[in-house]
Amino acid sequence: MHWIPTVDTKLNVWTIAAVFVACVALYNTLRGWWRSTLGKRALFIRNYRKLAPHVRHEYVKELFGEPAWQYKQSVEQFVGDPESEGAGITIAEQEMTVRTWPLGRMAYLTTWCTEDDEVAMYSLTTRSRIFKPAVRVGTEHVVRLGKSHLSSLPHPEAAGLPLWSVGAQRYSYSESHYFGSPGGYRTWVVGVSDAGHPAIAPIDLAANSEECEDPSPLAGYRAVARINSVLIAGGSALRLESILPSAVGPEIGRVMLVESEYGLRARLARLRRKARSAAARLRKLKSTAE
Repeated sequence: MHWIPTVDTKLNVWTIAAVFVACVALYNTLRGWWRSTLGKRALFIRNYRKLAPHVRHEYVKELFGEPAWQYKQSVEQFVGDPESEGAGITIAEQEMTVRTWPLGRMAYLTTWCTEDDEVAMYSLTTRSRIFKPAVRVGTEHVVRLGKSHLSSLPHPEAAGLPLWSVGAQRYSYSESHYFGSPGGYRTWVVGVSDAGHPAIAPIDLAANSEECEDPSPLAGYRAVARINSVLIAGGSALRLESILPSAVGPEIGRVMLVESEYGLRARLARLRRKARSAAARLRKLKSTAE
């Protein structure tokens, strides 16, 4: 007769509970580490896709926490008086609250809220070469911030001509796309913000769109410039031209005041920028020599 060991089949409830609690704690620890490090990019994209025009500011704060910057700005809007016949449509100013969140080192999120703290429009600006989220523009177009060129979208004719501004230190470019009912009567403003990455200034054009007499270089700029910002506005009476093109991204005069980082990461970033600048100068010298 073979010897068969005795196996205790009684379940130890306390052992099972301890193992279960340890597994839950380990899962929460790993999830928190993932969301704060490698999975931060996916978390930002997932929360961004939960946004829509007319949501509450408290809803945005639950997704991204407290904003780092907040200020007031006036935006023009079209106003009509239904009680007076033939009065037409006039333009009035509405004060809105602008809030900006730094999404780590990857991006900026900016919201424009009414006096009732309802989000009228919001924008996303990439500031890193590794953060290239896919953003739907209308129902038929998808762009990747920091990768897709402006020419990947049709020429903006229905929602107005492109707008740009080039100053001594600041520059921005924006173009609006409107698709009517299929797009939910929303307006998508894509462009280049000097707070984003990569940012190519429209230096071959005039100082601004009003002074431009020859729009022929515009096609060349749209072919080389990459979209680093997208602003989505709901179907409201706001006159976007009153805040564009700078409103396509965050206010660079505010976000740039944050002190630069120190340490190995910052040094490597500075070395990378210097190497790219040196390579660009060499290419320019080579092209002029030829």
